[in-house]
Amino acid sequence: MKRLEIENEEFTKDELLDLFHKEKNPAVKERILAIVFMMEYKNCSKVAELIGRSRNTVQNWVNAYNAKSLEGLKPAPRSGRPARLTNRELELLKMDLVRNPRELGYDFSNWDGKSVMYHIHQKFGVKFSVRRVQMLLHQLGFSLQRPRHKYIKADKEKQDQFTQDLKKNSKIWVLMT
Repeated sequence: MKRLEIENEEFTKDELLDLFHKEKNPAVKERILAIVFMMEYKNCSKVAELIGRSRNTVQNWVNAYNAKSLEGLKPAPRSGRPARLTNRELELLKMDLVRNPRELGYDFSNWDGKSVMYHIHQKFGVKFSVRRVQMLLHQLGFSLQRPRHKYIKADKEKQDQFTQDLKKNSKIWVLMT
């Protein structure tokens, strides 16, 4: 069996150590360090023991470095779970949410997690939990706002007078105690 060695001579050991100190991604840092150790010890088993990985892992990193230099050391992007709503559907949802629910035929005036969950199910046929809808609303740039009630028949002048009287009386009460 042929002994595995660093064939890519694009970087020296010192240059790799400088890159190691500048790198922010911990996975890439670990791989750069493994390459530096390989340059030093020229033995995958010894390097694997030093960094706490298997010999096969170190061999894979060396092969990737030999083939693609530093690009070979970057982890491949992970696909993850596909989104349940497309970007277009999210835009349509956002356009609906800036409107009053009554304009869309609902019998309530304010959006909340449950009502948005119901709307998504009706419009797109996708079921979400209330908590997931709340996170989705946050991602779309919405925030929780509580409605403030206004008393339409209230007399502003009488309210101001009451507030002034209350302040005046509270000062007297504080002085008496």
